[in-house]
Amino acid sequence: MTDWSATVRELGPGGYAAYAASRAAALIPGLAFHRYLLIAVPRSGMPSLPRGYSIVELDEAALTTHAADLDLPLRAIRHRMDQRMTCLAAMRADRLVGVNFVTAGGFDEDEVKVTFLPPTGAAWDTGLYVHPEHRGSRAFAALWAGTASWLSANGLEWSMSRIAHYNLPSISSHRRMGAGPVGQLNALRFGRYQWLFGTDAVVRLVLP
Repeated sequence: MTDWSATVRELGPGGYAAYAASRAAALIPGLAFHRYLLIAVPRSGMPSLPRGYSIVELDEAALTTHAADLDLPLRAIRHRMDQRMTCLAAMRADRLVGVNFVTAGGFDEDEVKVTFLPPTGAAWDTGLYVHPEHRGSRAFAALWAGTASWLSANGLEWSMSRIAHYNLPSISSHRRMGAGPVGQLNALRFGRYQWLFGTDAVVRLVLP
């Protein structure tokens, strides 16, 4: 049995309300609700590359080859690569164990109809994924180390992203790298209609 009081304490009233609304909306065909926390992670807070790992950039053809192994939908891969995102792949013993997607330009979100525009000096990252077999390893650290190297090579100091407001493990891991909040986005979608709360269809982000 779920301990709802513990869940409320963990998420806080606002986070729990967002979580409940998202779960309830998912039960109704064509309806969806999302609340995102928008954050910025400083390059200086990202880890060094762990021993035994390497980072490579993959093009769409290589990604498609590994899509089944990584449980990545081809539609999501194509959506990101069409926007000229760079795919950073973490390798361990010549095996691809995870990916992250980064861009110095704007990003058209695929869950909701919104464009995120990072400011000068920042990038946008999305789709960080580690194969389930490697989630207890240093694969996450390797991907963030690769992100830091990519930022450095492109003269950038920050990477921005959105996280579900109730995804506490992800929020906590970002905070350990010195992440700071830059905003919040609420989106309600029904069929082809969408309502955004507190912003418009283009989110211009400001560094903390």
